[in-house]
Amino acid sequence: MPDIFRRIVTPVTSSVNLFLSYDYVVSKNSLRDIITANVVRLLREEREKRGLSMNVVAQRSGLSHSIVSLIERDLRNPTLDTLLRIAEAIDIDLGEILTRARQMARKSK
Repeated sequence: MPDIFRRIVTPVTSSVNLFLSYDYVVSKNSLRDIITANVVRLLREEREKRGLSMNVVAQRSGLSHSIVSLIERDLRNPTLDTLLRIAEAIDIDLGEILTRARQMARKSK
C-alpha cells in the first residue's frame, strides 16, 4: 500500500474504532463466553466418562493432540467446526451439550 494511503487510512480506521467502541459494546464476560467454557467443560467430562484419551479424540476428529489439550484447558477458543468434530469423536450430540451449557450459564448468573 502506498504511503499516502497509509497516512489516510490509519487515522480513519482509528476514528471508526473509537466511535464504535468495540471493546465497550462486547463484554469480555459475556454469556457467550460462559456458554463456550461450559461446552468445553462438558465435552471434556463426557470424554472422560467414556474413558477416551485426548489422543483418541484427536485421532477420531482429525485434530492434533495439542489443539484438543489447548481447548480443554481453556487456552484456545474452539470454532463451531472444531466443537462438532470433538462431539462426533466422543459420539455425543453437540446440541444437547449446548443446551446443558446454556442452562448452566443462566443458573450461574
